[in-house]
Amino acid sequence: MFNTRIQAVISVFVLMGVISCASETKKTDGEFGSGPAGRLIGKWEGMDRTGKMGAFQFFEDGSIILIIDGKPLGGQESNGLGRLRYTVDFSKDPVELDIIGIDPAGTERGKILMIVDFISRDRIKIRTFFNDTRPQNFDEENIDDTIVLDRRPD
Repeated sequence: MFNTRIQAVISVFVLMGVISCASETKKTDGEFGSGPAGRLIGKWEGMDRTGKMGAFQFFEDGSIILIIDGKPLGGQESNGLGRLRYTVDFSKDPVELDIIGIDPAGTERGKILMIVDFISRDRIKIRTFFNDTRPQNFDEENIDDTIVLDRRPD
């Protein structure tokens, strides 16, 4: 789930001055906003196992803002620490999603490897191990590594 481990990972990004990423977002059908990639664009919110709200906001240009405990990470409010970007590969099953931190100098500082299941048009499930290993499926998911997010109107 979107728990303290992801908060720690994101905090490390912030402390290292990393909150941006590469612009090589993988697409399988046209530009962001159209085809499969467009399914992810927008704001998604969910509650972690401790009852705290978190959010992912995916933008058409491949950037992303994470909101943890009401604090945005990856956007203009990052005070010069950088931005977060994402890559998504819809040709994989399950869909692969990476959040990549790049510092203001343009150096990649870390990646969170995830998988995504589109439960419906307005609900997704994201799973990550918070390390260098990407989950292969959702077979043994638990509340510590999986979160369900609902699409919110912009």
